[in-house]
Amino acid sequence: MHMATTQLLFLSIIFLFVLPGRTSVSTVSNVAVQTGRSVTIPCHYDKKYEKQVKYWCRGSDWNTCRTLVRTDSPKVEGETSITDDPTHHVFTVTMTKLKTEDSGYYWCGIEINGGGDESTRLYLSVTAGTPGLWVDQQEVIGVEGGHVSVQCHYDEPSSMKKWCRAEGSGMELNFGKSGRAEIKNGRSKNVFIVTMRELNREDTGWYWCAAGELQIPVHITAAQETTTTTFWTSSLLTDAIASPSEAHKQYTLVITTEAPFTVFDSSTSYVQKPSCPEHGSQPCSSAPTSLERTLGALRHAGVALVFLICSAVAFWKIWRYRRAQHSRKNREVVGRYANNTAEPCNLLTMDVM
Repeated sequence: MHMATTQLLFLSIIFLFVLPGRTSVSTVSNVAVQTGRSVTIPCHYDKKYEKQVKYWCRGSDWNTCRTLVRTDSPKVEGETSITDDPTHHVFTVTMTKLKTEDSGYYWCGIEINGGGDESTRLYLSVTAGTPGLWVDQQEVIGVEGGHVSVQCHYDEPSSMKKWCRAEGSGMELNFGKSGRAEIKNGRSKNVFIVTMRELNREDTGWYWCAAGELQIPVHITAAQETTTTTFWTSSLLTDAIASPSEAHKQYTLVITTEAPFTVFDSSTSYVQKPSCPEHGSQPCSSAPTSLERTLGALRHAGVALVFLICSAVAFWKIWRYRRAQHSRKNREVVGRYANNTAEPCNLLTMDVM
């Protein structure tokens, strides 16, 4: 009996002080990526660790893993970089230009002064072929009140498909609809599509697609639905609005209008239009509502009114400028004749027979 109690106490000490923490740091557990591509891994932590140093460690065993990057230094090492976001209690690690030899176990770690570090482990698989689970982009940007769609590609039809919210929110969705989120099969083979509607700022954060034992992180941002449209004035209007004597200056008239959301591919430098679940990879084209049509008409009317006002002001200034020039020329002519000392010319007349 005494021996069993001693063993139990010994195991408790091991779990408390030797093994890395499991509750204060969380991330995905198994990620697959194709060679040559990039991946970003989010590591979530408790609020109490906002000011602690975070790091990314490689190795199957916690006690012998090799630290690659840290939030103090070095933040970048080769193709690996680390960024901390204390406001949202998450630090992210990005690995680019992945090679097959990058496959292995990695750790999200938090340095604890005067105690054992907190950490959690994941496995990264880098394959030359198509990975078992992947998404078109890891960074998706939508507008408040709008919707976004994420296409999750998988190679195992019998695996369980899920859409999960990270950061300890407990959101987990299988096929079907729950609140503003919906999962359904895409038209293409081995693709399921996640659609989130009526976005708000609270929806901004990390999620992941899951198929069987694999997960892939996706970050969604709900941005404000405004953009800036610039109208360049012609040289005539520019001269009049600025100053009639200062030509060839460039001014812009800035109008704020609604902008459709775009989707950014984290592994490329171009911008993609979002794809609709009903049309596969085709761009979305939803019909505007009556309110949207009314707002659109008012917006265009406002732009036209501003343009007309600016044109009227410009032509009025041009008219005043030219009138002043004409008056100045007349005064100069009158002055020259008044100061002329030559004899006046003879007026010749001709009688008409």
